[in-house]
Amino acid sequence: MSTLVPALFGTAGLVSGEAFRLPEGAEVVIGRSRSCPVSFRRIGGYLRANPAIRDNDHDFNTVSRRHLRLTVQDGVASIEDLSTNGSFYNGEGITQPLTVDLNRGPCSLRLGTRETVELALVDADDPRLAGKDPVATLGGDD
Repeated sequence: MSTLVPALFGTAGLVSGEAFRLPEGAEVVIGRSRSCPVSFRRIGGYLRANPAIRDNDHDFNTVSRRHLRLTVQDGVASIEDLSTNGSFYNGEGITQPLTVDLNRGPCSLRLGTRETVELALVDADDPRLAGKDPVATLGGDD
């Protein structure tokens, strides 16, 4: 029997192609701040981009320093928008905390105007997560 684990997969923007294994039951904050457990300033797409271009990328900059808080426990995700620029669940604006049953399938989360991730339960052996430990819940300095 396979073990399912919560994960985020970047689908649009600088986060496209990234994969993050999430810790079961732990609160994870996503944003631009390097202190976030999932920091868009520590992803490959951001680090590879020309600094003059990425630092003035309006769409990327609509991701707040601390944009979204989520916790996944037993396949159920709790999602809370922390931003002033908006978060979107399956294309709809998040106006209050949500509870989503990932056992029914993945969902799309957009942060700001472009950066999009898929939140899903996947097999622990999913090749996109190869060599990835769950993200730490405490980050470094900004």
